[in-house]
Amino acid sequence: MSHLRTIVFAASALVAVAATPALAQSTFDGGYVGANAGYDWFNARQRATVGGQQSTPARETQGFNGGLFAGYGQTVYDNIYVGAEGEANFYTGDRTYGDALGTYRVQPNYSAGVSARLGYVVQPDLLLFGRVGYQHTSIDTTNALTGGASRQYAQDYDGVKYGVGADYAIDEHLFTRIEYDYTDYSHSTRDLAGGQLRSTPDESQVRVGVGIRF
Repeated sequence: MSHLRTIVFAASALVAVAATPALAQSTFDGGYVGANAGYDWFNARQRATVGGQQSTPARETQGFNGGLFAGYGQTVYDNIYVGAEGEANFYTGDRTYGDALGTYRVQPNYSAGVSARLGYVVQPDLLLFGRVGYQHTSIDTTNALTGGASRQYAQDYDGVKYGVGADYAIDEHLFTRIEYDYTDYSHSTRDLAGGQLRSTPDESQVRVGVGIRF
């Protein structure tokens, strides 16, 4: 699935949810906003090429993350839940590593995305869900390849996010959340003084959150 098709799919899901009357009301129907926090593993998967030699320094940049989310959903058939959600996140990870061909510093900065959610209300106060959507992430990078000067730049990546999680309703309006997400990003190639650097990143997140339904 291309990134464009993912965006269209998520947007279509939101329109469908807004236009479809609920067949069975549940605690999780309606709009909501919330905040989350968790831990992140970002792997830039950088491969340097200098003078015909290649290296693959696959090192993860780890750190805490936090963000905000908002969305809408409803039960559309029996206990089946359909919804769409937008989010914005920030990161604290910062790692510098190196090999014979150079040094590499990776600092995830911020990300934003939209996704469709499909779930099942297994109990009146418990919703299990999966998600798929589009994610845009900005990474601050500093590289110095052998024979070239150090160069700092911001690199933006677009990717497809997949995730699973659970929402637990504390009362009619307040709920908590736990989830795991994985994002597969598009690759990038950048010419640097002394050689070339190719990145094929991916990202894993574990997050907990709290939200208010209205």
